[in-house]
Amino acid sequence: MAACFRDSRQAWRVEHGVGELAAQRVHGLALGYEDLNDHDRLRSDPLLALAAGKPDPFGKDRARDRGRALAGSSTLNQLELALPEADGKRWRYSKIVADGAALDRLLVDLFWESREPPAGPV
Repeated sequence: MAACFRDSRQAWRVEHGVGELAAQRVHGLALGYEDLNDHDRLRSDPLLALAAGKPDPFGKDRARDRGRALAGSSTLNQLELALPEADGKRWRYSKIVADGAALDRLLVDLFWESREPPAGPV
């Protein structure tokens, strides 16, 4: 899923990669946390951090946000507002840009893979 986004943020300032953000958001949705503001509490959950692929799920190595390995709602908002037509230069929330066609293909492919093959001869 992360390959469907272009990340033009300054790499040296990025604490949460697009893959980690997408994994955190998808796992949060699967667990019933629909609102981004829920992630302000969930960011200290080590199991969700582990599922999102964080190397330090307890956030011990983070200087500024010790104990919180995951992204907060403001960082996840950048992923939510990733517009396909954004150029990554006009405003701060267009630094992560979605490829709408790639996301559509991914979701269709996942849907077809999840379908069970028909029983018996077709």
